[in-house]
Amino acid sequence: MRTLTTTLTAATVALTAACGGSSAPQAYVPPVPFDEPIVAMRDVRLAGAGLTGGSMDIVVSVYNPNDYAVQTPRMSYHLLVDTTRVADGSFDALVELQPHDSAQLRLPATFSYLSMRNAGRGVAGVGTVNYRLVGHISVGTPYGRLSAPYDHIGRFAPLSIPMSGIGGLLGRQ
Repeated sequence: MRTLTTTLTAATVALTAACGGSSAPQAYVPPVPFDEPIVAMRDVRLAGAGLTGGSMDIVVSVYNPNDYAVQTPRMSYHLLVDTTRVADGSFDALVELQPHDSAQLRLPATFSYLSMRNAGRGVAGVGTVNYRLVGHISVGTPYGRLSAPYDHIGRFAPLSIPMSGIGGLLGRQ
């Protein structure tokens, strides 16, 4: 009988541990109040050119929809024209975005001439092309560092822009 009692006790302890242990009520932890920053592309400017490609600055507007300031946005990004990846980059900004305010950031990116040529094929047929800026943004908050994805889509007509460089190529929204 003692063996049966010991076996049942051991089984009960194992089952209780597997199911979460204590039956005491757990403290309620409210969710972190975090609304994802809104990223929108404003402009693209040629920064340099080399033998196989170059560099550009992608100007974006970052809006903080939260009721508290966020610091040092860290961004990774890919710029696509139609479905062709044109440029990539990552950037850590030393800026503080106040609640319900925005700031413009200049994101450095690199591109190859091959990717630009492939992206330019869409312009020849239609005159306008779609672009897409996708990536992740991570910001410092009173609740720690939080991150969110972003995906901004737009359209531009490069044949209607002044030929003074790439500045303004992707238009403003």
